[in-house]
Amino acid sequence: MQQNFPQFPAAALPQQDPETNAAVAPASDAANPAYRKQVQDAAVKFEGMFVKQLLHQMRQSNEAFSDKDSIFSNQRDRDMLDFADGQVADSLASQRAFGIADLIVKQLLPGSKG
Repeated sequence: MQQNFPQFPAAALPQQDPETNAAVAPASDAANPAYRKQVQDAAVKFEGMFVKQLLHQMRQSNEAFSDKDSIFSNQRDRDMLDFADGQVADSLASQRAFGIADLIVKQLLPGSKG
């Protein structure tokens, strides 16, 4: 049984990086400072979301071991801890403490130092 797949124009497909053999989309505005700032801001925000999710999962793991009198058992306390985790995550992301934002910028803007 032969399958017929749709044909896409070559311009619509991602380009192949010859060094890493990975599909990459060309950054047409890479030289534009406003575009570079947008990429860097988005990368920092992504790192913040990632770190917040990491902290959230760590808190959930602690809840399994907590007593009924623990701060992890009260919904109001959990909400405050979640808020605090968000603040810590944003602070760490703005410092690029985990290096995730730097890697994203390096991937999206080749030749950039991050």
